[in-house]
Amino acid sequence: MSLIKSRGVYMLKIFSIMSRILLGLTYLWVVGDRLGLLGEAGNMGVVWGNFQSFLDYTATLNPWFPRGLSDFLGYLVTGIEIILGVMFLIGMRLRLVSLASLGLLIIFTLSMLLSLGWSSAYDFIIFTLVLASLSLGIWKIERVQS
Repeated sequence: MSLIKSRGVYMLKIFSIMSRILLGLTYLWVVGDRLGLLGEAGNMGVVWGNFQSFLDYTATLNPWFPRGLSDFLGYLVTGIEIILGVMFLIGMRLRLVSLASLGLLIIFTLSMLLSLGWSSAYDFIIFTLVLASLSLGIWKIERVQS
């Protein structure tokens, strides 16, 4: 293999590792925020500070659903995000996890855009997370020959 090609493979592997760690930590960070593990809302890096505030936000993003269904979705998404975060960090089933993450993030992005507008979606760096999940999902990084 040529030096240029092997360097590209190496960089792709580094990108894969960094992206999955970033995504895994991001998922676990937002769950920690919801559970109040990061302190009260308004502290640096803390948006919700407790689960009730997160459920209220979930209801804001889903005004077309009854509150009970919206709360159920909040619990469901939190469970999914814990699983995705752990799976990204350990690097297991990376392609499947990336595509599941992509689907979840697209739904979240569309809900934000429809309910709150462009600015809110942009403030949450959601587009960066979508692109990272997409990249990990479509590239066969696990099968790259070195």
